[in-house]
Amino acid sequence: MGPITDRSVVVTGDGPLADGLLDGLDCAFESEEDVRAALAVADQRLHGIDQVVHTWLAPGVVQAHRFVELSDDEWADGCERSLAAAWWLARASAEPLRATSGSLVFVVPTLGMAGAADFTMLAAVAEGVRVLAKACGRQWGVDGVTVNTVAAAPHHWLDAETGDALTRAISLSTPALGNAGRITDDLAPLIALLDDPDAHFLTAATLVADGGTWVGL
Repeated sequence: MGPITDRSVVVTGDGPLADGLLDGLDCAFESEEDVRAALAVADQRLHGIDQVVHTWLAPGVVQAHRFVELSDDEWADGCERSLAAAWWLARASAEPLRATSGSLVFVVPTLGMAGAADFTMLAAVAEGVRVLAKACGRQWGVDGVTVNTVAAAPHHWLDAETGDALTRAISLSTPALGNAGRITDDLAPLIALLDDPDAHFLTAATLVADGGTWVGL
């Protein structure tokens, strides 16, 4: 675990998005106890945590499905587990981030703001996490902790072809900047900016970083 900037940053997740931002937190998000233990190890190794960036989603959430055909177990394993993971991480992050006046950033796909056929769970989780971030931002402001959401193009969770198809389905235009963005060059600097002390007055906000595709917020 190394810093995005010269501050100590922990990123959750095990896919290309997390790998492109930073080495991931060693946690499978099986329980809140596991999350707290993993974050405590990171806090000790980094001698304090300045920023936590959450990108983790349960595997089933990023698989195409027909909503009416989902079983209760599939919904719980995908949607409910993903939302629980975000909730556990927020609770576990509170104390170490208060100690550093740090920031918590949730990275979600823009699908939550528009919905998407065949990816109902992914859209539901994205919007649920975004609401959680708003609530945490309101509650933790007095402690000097900021909580924000970065909404990025679905390409960072799905394959390029599926991401392009979804973008065409939810948008009437191509990206203003011509592409969906690169993780290391486009998303990481923005996330690092949210950890800069100069950004201390921004909280409970959603920053849309998809190259100017979704412009409805």
